[in-house]
Amino acid sequence: MTLPNGLQVGIAVDVAAYPLDSHTSQRDFWRTLVSRLDEVVEFITLEDGFAATGGDGLDAILLANWLAPRSRKIGIIAGAPVNYLEPFHISTAVATLDYVSEGRAGLFAQELRGDRALQAKEAIGALGGYPATDGPALGQDAKDAIDVIRRLWDSWEGDAIIRDRESFRFLDGAKLHYINFESAGFKVLGPSITPRPPQGQPVVAALQIEGNDASATADVIFIRPGNLEGINFRTRRGDPKAQAIFVDLDVDAEPASVTEFATQVARAATSGANGVRLIVRDPKRQLDRLVNELLPALEGASLLRKPGSGTLRERLGLPAAINRYTSAA
Repeated sequence: MTLPNGLQVGIAVDVAAYPLDSHTSQRDFWRTLVSRLDEVVEFITLEDGFAATGGDGLDAILLANWLAPRSRKIGIIAGAPVNYLEPFHISTAVATLDYVSEGRAGLFAQELRGDRALQAKEAIGALGGYPATDGPALGQDAKDAIDVIRRLWDSWEGDAIIRDRESFRFLDGAKLHYINFESAGFKVLGPSITPRPPQGQPVVAALQIEGNDASATADVIFIRPGNLEGINFRTRRGDPKAQAIFVDLDVDAEPASVTEFATQVARAATSGANGVRLIVRDPKRQLDRLVNELLPALEGASLLRKPGSGTLRERLGLPAAINRYTSAA
């Protein structure tokens, strides 16, 4: 798919940073946030605070499933620490999100490292030495988890559901597939308990950390501005393994001038990236300026483009998800 000129824009929010004082204030906060961003940005990422010091907040995927029917157009990329949670459960929860959002779902495959990995291991307890906390093992485990999640999304062929009342056949068992996956950390037989999602495979996004990490197998890579050298930009060449690259930019708590911010975005544009992900650490203070000043100014300078239509995969210029089991038949 040929993408029009201008960068796409996403917003990053840390779920653990926001109100836990009452159910009403939480509902109002998240409903207001998504309504202000809907049809303004391409997507929002909800980072899960799993085992974070001081409280981990709401479950990001459950929150995403609550937000989806309360929004119209915005892509919702829900976070989960893939090297600490069961990939089977992540797969079914994100597949459900894709149904609820009608094809606007994604998984932010968070890879916990360092102190966060130690906190997570302490929170869940060690099971026969698993999970490990060294970087290479965590990186491999994250990639294995993503592989399992994708295989489970493929484990139902698109026409597996029959719903033939006369024959009392509602499911074609021959079109459900065992994935038979086994790694050093876990094994999963499958198939999924959730039918193939509307997008085939919801978008998988990951933050580039270092060499052997989850971003190597993701559809969308989030990258810091200083790490752009050496990235292989394949999206615009129609590569079936294409990845969309988004540069992470902090929206400062102390407002920088619009001109300074536009300069940062322009650098991302000249790098060949597909878009920018704006990290908003305090939406209560920053949202008005972001929506009313920064984004309109960047659009006026032809640096950003308005959100597209269709599924999130289509809007990000990613290739259609081919079912590995159907194509192998």
